[in-house]
Amino acid sequence: MAIRRFVSQAFVVVCALSLPALLAAQALVISPSSASTPASAAPKTYGTTATSYVDVGEWEFSPINSATHYDDVGSDSGNALRFATAGNNAFLAPLHLPSGAIVQSVELDACDNNTLGNHVIGVAAHCDHITGACLPIGTQMTSTSTPINPCTSYVEDVSGLAYVVDNTGDRLLLQVVTQGDNNTTSFAGMRVGYKLQVSPAPATADFGDVPTTHPFFRYIEALSKSGITGGCGSGNYCPDNPVTRGQMAVFLAKALGLQFP
Repeated sequence: MAIRRFVSQAFVVVCALSLPALLAAQALVISPSSASTPASAAPKTYGTTATSYVDVGEWEFSPINSATHYDDVGSDSGNALRFATAGNNAFLAPLHLPSGAIVQSVELDACDNNTLGNHVIGVAAHCDHITGACLPIGTQMTSTSTPINPCTSYVEDVSGLAYVVDNTGDRLLLQVVTQGDNNTTSFAGMRVGYKLQVSPAPATADFGDVPTTHPFFRYIEALSKSGITGGCGSGNYCPDNPVTRGQMAVFLAKALGLQFP
């Protein structure tokens, strides 16, 4: 069908649930041999140096419109996989990441043993929260047909893009197309890796004893701007003063948003 051929050439992401062309020149196929599986390493999911991961399962993806008919392998077996049976074969899901996070990788978990040249295509995108106009984060991933052991992960490293999540201006979106009209092209979901970061340092200092040249300037300013500390008084922070247990309780409770019943 014509719409399927179009999607295979230029994978399209739109919040308006249409399929206009979107940077067709960026098509990229990531083969199983080059794919990695971040989850296998059981990574830490906290801090600003480790990569955290968000999984969006197949059951969270909705058909792009009412013309898309689909089924879940899980209804007939122990597997949780989704695939289209008719229509334009596209599915959408929201992606929720914390503001300020830097996206590191996009992963498509798919099964493909189709013998007719149909595949599974996945992409992540950021969309304007008012107009719905979307642009990809990285490029599309396309599965490879493999009769034996057809299920694998396709991963694209997008850390070089330095895309920073901005939840005030963008919404994040995942899109998958299963081209086969049957369970020969199905998907388990998508996974996105990200890193947290401390906000960039401001141009001017808030505290008289912590100038912009101070080695801890950026981090002290981040605490101040977040409302975690107001310094030690008289416009100073007193960076070399010891911290009491009471002050530490204030820092931790405010930083973590702790509360009591």
